[in-house]
Amino acid sequence: MRGRRWVMALTGAYAVLWFGGVLAHLVWRKTPEGAGWTAPAFLGCAAALVFIAEAGARRWLAGVGIAGLLVELLGATTGLPFGRYSYTDVLQPQLAGVPAAMFCAWVILIAYVKALLAPLGWRRWRGVAIGAAWMTAIDLAIDPVATQALDFWRWHAPGAYYAIPLSNFAGWFLVSALLLASGWRVPSGAAATLRIGRSVVLFFGFLAAAHGLIGPSAVAFTLTALDLFVRRAVQPAPGRRAEAGVG
Repeated sequence: MRGRRWVMALTGAYAVLWFGGVLAHLVWRKTPEGAGWTAPAFLGCAAALVFIAEAGARRWLAGVGIAGLLVELLGATTGLPFGRYSYTDVLQPQLAGVPAAMFCAWVILIAYVKALLAPLGWRRWRGVAIGAAWMTAIDLAIDPVATQALDFWRWHAPGAYYAIPLSNFAGWFLVSALLLASGWRVPSGAAATLRIGRSVVLFFGFLAAAHGLIGPSAVAFTLTALDLFVRRAVQPAPGRRAEAGVG
């Protein structure tokens, strides 16, 4: 019972932060003064719900988050593998200049993409390649919002895609592939993980639209539509489910 109350409380907090964030940017095109804590809280609630849902994958997901933080530290320090960038002071707290919320971001997105692809039954490397491509597509939606609208980090040299260097997306593909490959056989794929991941992608899609970032917004909504199409395709029809339940 206590566990269910925690889930309900986290879900409620996440929903309030989700709608509040979207509304603030649709109306004022910015996060209200003094509300900088909401972004880390939003990602923290989402990651906590994923950890609760993925009981059999918690150790692996914790490793994903730690690895993500280390890669972000490497990237902010050396420019590898994404390109030269620096975090601003917007996301707090930070560990050696890297926001702790990045732990949550990597956990949420990797868990989401793995859960989305798991029912397809693809062999490991085909699934890893498609998953890494999907992660990269998600970054096409998120990165312009995070840099231009939210000012979470800044690129030292402007690139070809909304001032983001293409090396960033190559790095995302590589890191995502390694993380997905490391846990391909780990049991995961809860429905709650899918809902959380999908809602995060939609969140950035709405923020992109609010700031006139049409390309990233279109990517986010297209990915959501593809997500729902994939889920519908892998679920048996009601008649088949009934037949499967007989005998």
